Amino acid sequence: MNIAIIDDDLYFLNNIEKKIKQYSRNLFSISIDTFTSCSLLFSKKYDIYFLDIDMPSSNGINIAKKIKSTNSLAKIIFITSHVDLVFSAITIQPFYFIRKTNLDKDLSIAFTLLEDCYIEKEYYKFKYNSEIVSILVDDILYLETSDHLTTIYTNLNQYHIYKSLKDTQEEIHSQNLIQINRKTVINILHISFDKKNTVTLDNKKTFKICRTFKKNFNDAFNTFIFKGE
Repeated sequence: MNIAIIDDDLYFLNNIEKKIKQYSRNLFSISIDTFTSCSLLFSKKYDIYFLDIDMPSSNGINIAKKIKSTNSLAKIIFITSHVDLVFSAITIQPFYFIRKTNLDKDLSIAFTLLEDCYIEKEYYKFKYNSEIVSILVDDILYLETSDHLTTIYTNLNQYHIYKSLKDTQEEIHSQNLIQINRKTVINILHISFDKKNTVTLDNKKTFKICRTFKKNFNDAFNTFIFKGE
């Protein structure tokens, strides 16, 4: 799970990062990026954004609107020292609000809500290095095969398992995993750019879509894009 924290106060930024790591330790596998400005924020997509509403150089509400326009599944958790700004931010439909003056209590509630939210997600469990590993299916970027070895790629890890690509895809059993060539299955949740016969994922890796798989990919991608309209 990828988390971004945006706050112009460096001391507070470091403090909340430590606390988020503590609260998430027994719940999620996370990767955190911190920002004191928004200049590099949109170079990658995140699952959760801890966003200061009121920064000298940026309006947190406008930043949240931009995030939602390109990443509708993202959860926005506003951070504020000014409780009166909460009402202005409600139109964004944030996941939660954290008051800087009540940080520990509000963070605890936020992570309880996040746990309830993500516990409904699908996980793929498999044996890896003599242990049972459980990963969130939505966190899978792509699967890639070489001989009889299939590698599962997430933003945080790579898992090499001795199964065919077909068997692995069937075991995970997600409609968002689409095969695009003989060796690759991608997760359409992580497509950042689609161009005719290639597709680029959030991690900037580009794959070729072979003719044999083109129609199935287009059908699945269009269904995903227009779902719910």
